[in-house]
Amino acid sequence: MAFSENVLVLRTGRFKEYDVWVRFLSPSRGILSGFAFGGCRSRRRFCGCLDSLNLVRFTVSGHSLRKKYLTLEEGTLICGFNGLKKRADKLGMAVNCLRFVQQICLEGDDSAAIYQLTLASLQTLDENLHVPAFFPLLFKAKAAFIHGYEPTLNICARCACPLEQMSRPFFLFASGHVICSSCIHKDDRTLQTGRKSLLFLDRLRVCGPEKWVNWDPEQEILQDCFRIVDSYVQYHLE
Repeated sequence: MAFSENVLVLRTGRFKEYDVWVRFLSPSRGILSGFAFGGCRSRRRFCGCLDSLNLVRFTVSGHSLRKKYLTLEEGTLICGFNGLKKRADKLGMAVNCLRFVQQICLEGDDSAAIYQLTLASLQTLDENLHVPAFFPLLFKAKAAFIHGYEPTLNICARCACPLEQMSRPFFLFASGHVICSSCIHKDDRTLQTGRKSLLFLDRLRVCGPEKWVNWDPEQEILQDCFRIVDSYVQYHLE
């Protein structure tokens, strides 16, 4: 396999004296790891690009019969997101987002959608002075939705009652459906939640991170969303 592509660097570490291992997110190949041999002292091939939270264009080779790993031949820094790296709070949010990406993405995945979401999220953190503390929660929900776990939130899965007409909606976190109180079974694995909270998550489904910085949801809605997303993700990932 040999390719050149813009990727997001997730983690890096030293390997031997002058070499660096790099874990990165490719939009077409999922999460990969490669070695930048001599990367610690190379100013020509990897100038300023072997750091986490960098957008880099890597030239990659490897996976021959003798070579079972990827080799990073050279890299060009495209964006270092220096604005977010200067603020501890925003840096913490970015790291939180990248950790979740590493949980749900695998090598070989078609990761174009989650790559674009992650890139847009880093750009939003980088460009906006004030970012709400709940930003990583919204990222986690959105990332899960677009990576194969998108729930159906607008109608009851059993009687098709619209969400707006439900007095007490319940979220089935095993299937990602909403049901009304009339349709619940005793063996259902559910979370009772507020209607406004589900409408908020349904809105999140169609909005990108550049919109989130202007949102100001009630604390009860955020608590509901945290319970829903956490239960849903844990069930499907574990």
